[in-house]
Amino acid sequence: MNDSVVAQLRDQQAGFRKDQSCTNRIATLRIIIEQLVEWNSSLNVNLIDYVKAFDSVDRRPLWTLL
Repeated sequence: MNDSVVAQLRDQQAGFRKDQSCTNRIATLRIIIEQLVEWNSSLNVNLIDYVKAFDSVDRRPLWTLL
């Protein structure tokens, strides 16, 4: 099943993939920023931290619904 899911993901999708880390994404972003500076272009970047997103969910009602 894992192989079929991985086959559907784009190369740019790094989350939860083997041998991928945020270091790869930071390096890619840095290259993009350096290129845009060279071209005198602007860039908007949104960074979202999902680490604690699911810690705030009360799971008891979810278990009741399931």
